[in-house]
Amino acid sequence: MFKSGMPVYGDEFIDRKKHIVKFKTYIDNNQHIMIKAPRRYGKTSLIVHLFELNNYNKIYIDVKRAASLQMLSEQIINEIYKYAGVENIISKAKESIVLLFKSLRASLSIDISIAELTIETLEKNEKKVIDESELFLYAMDLVDQISKKKKLDLKFAFDEFQDILLIADEKILDKLRSVLQHHQNTTYIFLGSIESIMNRIFSSKSSPFFHFARSIELDGLDSGEVKEFCEEFFNKEGISYDGFLFKTIDYLAGHPYYTMKTLQSIYYGSLEKNRANIEKQDCIDALTTAFFETKSYLDEVIEKIKQKKYHHSVIWHLANGSKDEGIDSSTLYKTYKSLEDMGYIKRLDRGEYQITDIFLKILLQQKSDQKLIEKEIEFVDL
Repeated sequence: MFKSGMPVYGDEFIDRKKHIVKFKTYIDNNQHIMIKAPRRYGKTSLIVHLFELNNYNKIYIDVKRAASLQMLSEQIINEIYKYAGVENIISKAKESIVLLFKSLRASLSIDISIAELTIETLEKNEKKVIDESELFLYAMDLVDQISKKKKLDLKFAFDEFQDILLIADEKILDKLRSVLQHHQNTTYIFLGSIESIMNRIFSSKSSPFFHFARSIELDGLDSGEVKEFCEEFFNKEGISYDGFLFKTIDYLAGHPYYTMKTLQSIYYGSLEKNRANIEKQDCIDALTTAFFETKSYLDEVIEKIKQKKYHHSVIWHLANGSKDEGIDSSTLYKTYKSLEDMGYIKRLDRGEYQITDIFLKILLQQKSDQKLIEKEIEFVDL
């Protein structure tokens, strides 16, 4: 219970009632959507849960897992061919075209000519007759082509979509838009964790994806829903708690990953101690445990931030509610913009920003390295 670090399913999913209703309405009406939220905010869990609840015909692709545009294309081709009755068509094509054709005749549920063109396209790519971008555009057209043949109402999720710009240049967006705009049987869901880049792709007037999808910002978990979930769960388990549990939930500001990680530590702590009540110190201990289990990741983030001039100073002052007076306004703005592009802060209003990771903020608020070594944490304002 209170799983963290992985997509959650079924009864373990904390409702996000308003999001589920909104996204279902859009998707059921074949409206493309873009969902942006910081890392570890539960975007994947939300879409997986929505897909599970409604038994959609679906494809889920995590762009971050693809080291090249070719790898991304091959993932897509493999996934769409499952709906045509063929598993792992890419590996089978690489092993033996002759054996593949024999198996296709027995299992393929679409015209053999479509598969023949797929194999021909893969061979052209292998021989460098066509490049990776052409293979990718073919893969995307294949998605809608097979959807039409199978009369599917397909829902296609691109997770960490902004990472396509790490494996291809920006021209791919214009080419991709020109393909997707003609698809009638596929609804696209674009998920992204770098808000500034997702905004540039979907909200900039100069972008080919401007007005292609409804843009939605995924907020943190609703604290009321989390409290309701905890109340029901702990009452069922016969575990009592005082008001500090709910104060802890509020302190985590709806961050899905850290909220689940902390609640999991609280629950497991009560099981380990064989205690049927949760007190303030249990919550503090759970927060500390969750924080230090995440600290290696946070240290990596700090090192990345320190590699760029002024960045650590600016985000430190932001965490501590102050301003670095040694930086001029132009440099400060550029540094904020860079930190935003890195996904570590978000803009709330003109000149107003907040850190997207509550545990990163807690780390930056610590005044003593020695206390960190001794695993003593000051949770400011808790």
